[in-house]
Amino acid sequence: MAEPPNQTEAPQRRRTPSAMVFAILPMVLIAFGAAGLLGMCSFNPGGPATEDAQVPTVDPAAELQRASGQVDFPVLHPQPPADWRANSANVAGADPERIVRVGWLTPDGDYLRLAQSAAAEQDLVSAETRRPPQAQGTVRAADRDWVVYDSVRSEQAWVTERDGVRLLITGSGDEAEFRALAEAAAQAEPVR
Repeated sequence: MAEPPNQTEAPQRRRTPSAMVFAILPMVLIAFGAAGLLGMCSFNPGGPATEDAQVPTVDPAAELQRASGQVDFPVLHPQPPADWRANSANVAGADPERIVRVGWLTPDGDYLRLAQSAAAEQDLVSAETRRPPQAQGTVRAADRDWVVYDSVRSEQAWVTERDGVRLLITGSGDEAEFRALAEAAAQAEPVR
């Protein structure tokens, strides 16, 4: 004889896939809304773009002037080729190892950054390359010897000293672009 069904158990309903979607949809919308408001993600259905309108531009003169008030060394204002576009600038680190940085995009789409600091060379190289410093040799550029180090993503870093301030160039540029920035840094005047 078959036992009668247990009357205390609720009958189980089958959820259809569309019901599950409608149950999850409000949570997804809230998550995308929060991320969009906080600027943590973006939606670009056409894929990555490199249009000029999407690349930030900074005023290096103003940024370096502002940075000079935050450090205890003379900050240089290099003048790289006119068709380079300054797109980043900041001051990082803590005294006495603060680092003043400005980055440029070249017409070929390469990126180069000049870092200036009173920090010891080894400390500056570690901070900028995120690697233990191991010199790979030297190059002569702008009438100065620059020590060459490996950097991230198969890039290089060039380091020299000028009047007690370490100058470090790094980025994805080629040797000619490194030399152009080295020349600009060697000829640069301190901001006033």
